[in-house]
Amino acid sequence: MKKLLLLITLFLAFACSKDDESGETFLEKYDGTSWRDDDTEILTLIDGTYFYNFVDTYDDVPYCTKLKEGVQTIDGEQLEVTITKNEPDEMIVEIKRGGVLGQRSSLTGNGETLTDRATYFDEDGSSEDETYTWTKTSASYSDYCN
Repeated sequence: MKKLLLLITLFLAFACSKDDESGETFLEKYDGTSWRDDDTEILTLIDGTYFYNFVDTYDDVPYCTKLKEGVQTIDGEQLEVTITKNEPDEMIVEIKRGGVLGQRSSLTGNGETLTDRATYFDEDGSSEDETYTWTKTSASYSDYCN
């Protein structure tokens, strides 16, 4: 009986320690990880002020964009960025343009792949869903942008 209780106690101890590890957020888990689409775009996630670092390397001059939570101006447009979920296996980011929800992206990681399920909202109330698949890469935002 004592052996059975000891075995159950050990099992519970390992189960609890595993739960503690799962408290890591998506940004903590993928901090510094870069992803590339099939073409010219690179996304680097950072667990810091500018969490979403995107570069398109198509032209000779790379197009660089960094997003942080809160209100910011990008390409002359005022955006409000909010992370509504930041859990170990999923991060949800919402972007408002002029105070109106324009995009919601759900990012999930799975080994070497990052999936972005995005919904784009139009002013007329309609929406469109897109799914983007990214693959881990050693290239990063900082390779092209300051």
